[in-house]
Amino acid sequence: MTYRGGATLAWQSDYGQFYVVDGEDPRFDAPEVITPLMQSRRWHRMATGVVVYTNDSLQQLLDIRIFGSEHAADPTEWRSGRAWTQTEQAVASFPSRRFTLSSPSKASTESYGPSFRVDAATMIVRIQWMEFQGSRDDSVPVVPDVIRLDLWPG
Repeated sequence: MTYRGGATLAWQSDYGQFYVVDGEDPRFDAPEVITPLMQSRRWHRMATGVVVYTNDSLQQLLDIRIFGSEHAADPTEWRSGRAWTQTEQAVASFPSRRFTLSSPSKASTESYGPSFRVDAATMIVRIQWMEFQGSRDDSVPVVPDVIRLDLWPG
């Protein structure tokens, strides 16, 4: 297991979702219908990327970690010490060997968010959610949800 790099980003998922897309693909269109399977596993593979669904549109930290080979999943989120609320694994295609993050509110006139380079065009993506369970009050500061993406060549 070789750690290649990554970042932790403060994020707010518009409409309870964000996109991990090939940085060179101008054709990315998110699904307009969310099926029961997509709701339960909370991700959906696209031709060149993956959509990740979140509990809500409130504060999140996105942990992006890129590895040269499979890395064992951590049983808990290190900041809070709490167990992940869900873990899933997907396969994503990034033909340019570069991916970026985006959201539904991107108007298609600006460039995507941060870019990351990967070792292969096909990557395994382990998605882990550590989300607050229950109702929230937007006027009260809260500990942000954490969504971790570990990627390694597929």
